[in-house]
Amino acid sequence: MSKRCLATLTLLSVLTLPVAAQAPRSVDQAELLQRRRDAERLTRQAQEETPESVPAISPEEAFDVGPQYILKTRERHRWFEVGFDSQYSWTDNMFFEERDSGHTVSSTVLTSAARLTLETPAWSVASGKMAARAGYNHIWMNYALTGQKLDPLTGFRKSDNDFDAPSLFGELSQTWEHWQATVGADWLRLLSHQPTYGSYDQFYRDYAIRWSLTRTIELGTSHSLLAGYLGSRHFTGVDPSIPGLNDRSRNDRTDHTLLLGYTYKITQRLALQPSYRLQFSGYDEAGRQDLLHSFNGSLVFGLNRWLFVRTYGGYEIRESNDTLVSDYRKWDLGVSLGATLRF
Repeated sequence: MSKRCLATLTLLSVLTLPVAAQAPRSVDQAELLQRRRDAERLTRQAQEETPESVPAISPEEAFDVGPQYILKTRERHRWFEVGFDSQYSWTDNMFFEERDSGHTVSSTVLTSAARLTLETPAWSVASGKMAARAGYNHIWMNYALTGQKLDPLTGFRKSDNDFDAPSLFGELSQTWEHWQATVGADWLRLLSHQPTYGSYDQFYRDYAIRWSLTRTIELGTSHSLLAGYLGSRHFTGVDPSIPGLNDRSRNDRTDHTLLLGYTYKITQRLALQPSYRLQFSGYDEAGRQDLLHSFNGSLVFGLNRWLFVRTYGGYEIRESNDTLVSDYRKWDLGVSLGATLRF
């Protein structure tokens, strides 16, 4: 190989280093956001589908005449939902590194999201209600807007890891009283802002089909429990970790998740929502298997019917049988302001 070719390859490897290193980190971050949004979406849908019950006069009344429900005037169906959410948080491990590696880096993170959802009116099917939803979601991830700007280990700017995550989704849900079954599909892209912020270079894509079954358990007038199973199959494409190797589909996998969430309605506008998820991921390549524990909690205050403030905290533990994949520990703490409009 000539010196000129060798110099060219060396230069290209240096220039592409930030983007190549960004891919797995951004993928982990995008998947973390998706996991949390799936849990929040299922919790919100379960609360919306659960009818408002009237307390029984006596313990025997529910067995004699069945549960009694408040009759409400049927509201006009609203086809569209527009949502905005801005979250400002701190993480102690922005690169999802091993805790004892000495390479963990903390950062502030601004996560902004906008979504548009189209939902059909529910129709009666098999003694239940079925509805279809489809929409578009866009997420902007920005690191280190405040605090230390540079990665102390490499000297690169933390903002070099900024990315956008646009996605399309569609789903069909069937509800029977306190049960809900859903099948859906998602298309996700990750767009880098390198070498300039306006580049929008795609470095990852994910096509997924998903399915879920959840059960809402009413524990009282102010308490409810959500238990469920979520499954998904992912077909992915990512830049090769080493140029020349054909490992673009190394993130193809099947996920199986158990979800347990609790809602305590402290007041009419204030709710406490802790949750736990256990996720097993089986990857197609190299027999990789990951086990993920996610502990999350949020305190949500509704300023009015469409505007809310939320404080939250999360802790994640990942264990993998692949020695090239980090077994990370990660804390996230933050506050968000969001709005949901229907028309």
